[in-house]
Amino acid sequence: MDVLKTTLEYIKENHPDAGLPETDGICYKVDSDSRRKIGYSRRVYSGGGWDIIIGCPVTPQKVYDVKAEYNKGDIIWVGRIINGKVEEKSYENISKR
Repeated sequence: MDVLKTTLEYIKENHPDAGLPETDGICYKVDSDSRRKIGYSRRVYSGGGWDIIIGCPVTPQKVYDVKAEYNKGDIIWVGRIINGKVEEKSYENISKR
């Protein structure tokens, strides 16, 4: 769950308009994705209006693909975590329009 916590902390710090509560203040339900690929694992964390999808190929280097979505697309953050470092690919907050 370190990847989930790292993702939430990054979004909260870099995108305060997302309105994330304290990272410990949300209980997340975990579902394994039924669309399995060989050599790739994927989990979906849901809670507090957020759906966060974390995928990871089976490789020596830990690379996690992450998509965090709030309220069915009002806020969407996409990035990767590589060996503990966050790399943001995109952020969109349509609730501010």
